[in-house]
Amino acid sequence: MKIRSLLICFFLLLSIISNAQDIHFSFAERNPLVLNPALAGANFKKEATLNYRNQWSSLGDPITTTSLGFYSRLTKQRRNIGNTLALGLQFVNDKSGNPSISSNSFSFILADHIQISNESKIGVALSAGYSQRAIRINDGQWATQYNGTAYDPSLGSGESLESTEFRYLDLGAGIVYTFIESGRTFSQSESRIINVGLSAYHLNRPNNSFYDLNTDRLPVRVSAFASAERGIPGTNGAVLPGVYYHQQGSANQLLVGALYKFRITDDTKYTGFNKPLSVSFGLFGRLKDAAIFKLMLDWDQYSFGYSFDFNTSGLNEYSSGFGANEIFLRFRMSEGGPSRFSR
Repeated sequence: MKIRSLLICFFLLLSIISNAQDIHFSFAERNPLVLNPALAGANFKKEATLNYRNQWSSLGDPITTTSLGFYSRLTKQRRNIGNTLALGLQFVNDKSGNPSISSNSFSFILADHIQISNESKIGVALSAGYSQRAIRINDGQWATQYNGTAYDPSLGSGESLESTEFRYLDLGAGIVYTFIESGRTFSQSESRIINVGLSAYHLNRPNNSFYDLNTDRLPVRVSAFASAERGIPGTNGAVLPGVYYHQQGSANQLLVGALYKFRITDDTKYTGFNKPLSVSFGLFGRLKDAAIFKLMLDWDQYSFGYSFDFNTSGLNEYSSGFGANEIFLRFRMSEGGPSRFSR
């Protein structure tokens, strides 16, 4: 019983620490508005995403995170001239641990992409959001409720919070460089896509405390990433490497890896008779935390993906390696229509 209680306390501590920092997804590249607001309109005319992550379920009450994102270009993209405006909306729900700590956030994003050549553009964006965070004290098991032999829910928790819920406004910004070179053949084996970005969230340092609503401020999160897709000439394959780095206060996270994409069928650019179908798989690593296996399926404008995080940190002793399961669904449309994608 003593060991079990220690494990519960350990898990609660991890839950609280995780809520002091921002959410994260293993499919960072498939959750564009969470990664960088300037990705709104960068690669597609329209894109809608649904991401779900379930973490540490083997330890008890899991951390679950769900995000819904959508953006659309407001003006038509032109090659080598002018700029393109895009509007994005993002909703995120996060729930963790016992006692339950939940948060909901809704963000509005405005992006502007300036064409600097036929293949290159730079996008900048601002995001403004409204967030709510709440804790359910009565759901928790506290040290004061341990009567010496067992947990006794009739005993008081001894916890007194200034508030069990608070709300705040949240501001962010981002910049992205995009390079897209379409293949000159039907196989598209010569195509190249590069995205490089830098973003910052919580620029207004909103409140992040249930105890003191004035002194504990949410640290600014700075995120940098570089991702690419490079067709392998003469084959039906492509390589998709990616590097994602986040820094928030004293915490940092590095995610790096690559996918191999195999095209089962190509699209016919002019007739639209065939729909593109491909499967991608690969490995990523989150430094000092997890090894991640990813699998994705792309058909026409639809995508589906699954990833599994295998713990490599000290938590592995208690989780038996089962870190997180994550899935995503995506719909995207290019300027040329459903079957003519820029990516």
